[in-house]
Amino acid sequence: MKMTRRMALVIALVCGLLAAVLTYIYLNSLKQKEAEQPLTREVSVVTPIETIEAGTVIKAAMLRTKKMPEQEAPREAVGEIRQVAGDVAAEELTAGQPILASQLASRKGGVDLSFVVPSGMRAVTVALDPIIGVAGFLKPGDHVDVVVTFKIADEVITRTVLQNVQLLALGETTIVSKERGTGEEEAAEPKAKTQPNATLAVTPADAQKLIISDAQGTIRLVLRRRGEIEYRALEPTDLFSITGVKFEREEVEEEHPPSELAGPVPPEGIVTPAGPPKPTVEVIRGSQRETVTP
Repeated sequence: MKMTRRMALVIALVCGLLAAVLTYIYLNSLKQKEAEQPLTREVSVVTPIETIEAGTVIKAAMLRTKKMPEQEAPREAVGEIRQVAGDVAAEELTAGQPILASQLASRKGGVDLSFVVPSGMRAVTVALDPIIGVAGFLKPGDHVDVVVTFKIADEVITRTVLQNVQLLALGETTIVSKERGTGEEEAAEPKAKTQPNATLAVTPADAQKLIISDAQGTIRLVLRRRGEIEYRALEPTDLFSITGVKFEREEVEEEHPPSELAGPVPPEGIVTPAGPPKPTVEVIRGSQRETVTP
């Protein structure tokens, strides 16, 4: 059978129509599969802007959040900056990588000062006077001078023992707990309060000075202006240097000193001889006798 031009055209139209129908069916099946599959959920994770070294107190300005598929996010990844700010990096935190809860210290308000003690220093806790020098307005992170008052025999001496020392903690308030929360300091009215003790960052040699001062004297902390690191040679202060009066214990004199005419007083235990006996005269009057010393 000889194919005519008309037959060829009909066959071409049928094939084209069949291809269109098959394409429609295929595309429609793809849409149905996409509709059946659940949408990929994204979650927020907190990452460091730059690498944070271990032992660093983390601040909000060091962090940012980013979105990532839920199935790709680590299980312990922290999702909000406020959950991280104020904590301490227990290990190095890599820039751009999600921060894990296990990489942080003091997450639940616990105090772990070992992460914030400066390298080569020691944390020493000492007792404070009930009023700590500046009416209780000291805060962890401040720098102070340590002034101690000693009582030696009958003398009272005050001396500046250490200068420009960092205050790590006051009572239960530490550098870590001070910077927790959003990482931003909230404006609040300062309130005077007493603190039972203070923890200071000192060198090993200064730790010995601080401990003996705590044992033998009364410690006061003197607040330094922020940023001031000057050291001054100071002499100890006593009452004489302030009042100009020398307080001495005077011996009490006897109200009636022995007369010089009486001669020297013999030492105790030595009996002075009475000398030769004086002559006497015996007078007899009848039956009575009487001895008279002339």
